[in-house]
Amino acid sequence: MLVASSHVTLASGDVPRITRFFSQAFGVPPVFENDMFSEFVLPSKFRVAFFKPVGASARSFRAAAERDGSALGLTVADVDVAYRSIEALREVPFQVSGPPKDHPWGERSFLLTDPDGNRWEIAQSPSPDGMLTDR
Repeated sequence: MLVASSHVTLASGDVPRITRFFSQAFGVPPVFENDMFSEFVLPSKFRVAFFKPVGASARSFRAAAERDGSALGLTVADVDVAYRSIEALREVPFQVSGPPKDHPWGERSFLLTDPDGNRWEIAQSPSPDGMLTDR
């Protein structure tokens, strides 16, 4: 039986670049990093990792794979502050969908496409723990 989602691991052709971007964009330092792998542990204990596929892992993962079919959700305390902070980063290419928008289910969010092409929905939730409340 499923208990929780614990982590996501994303392939990258440039682990140091995506590590710097993620750390600067979200104000969280990696708990481990080298040229091949980095990992972040969020306050919720969910882990976000980036790795460069080589050897056996390169048979299952491609750093240059299309990534436009999904988005990963990250909850922030203040989505407007996060948007302004991310917009101020210009050392690497990325895209945002525009300023945060309010949604009928109670969240306020914007979409971010990071330098590797990963899609992230950056959201502020109406609940203190960052999760959507039961309707």
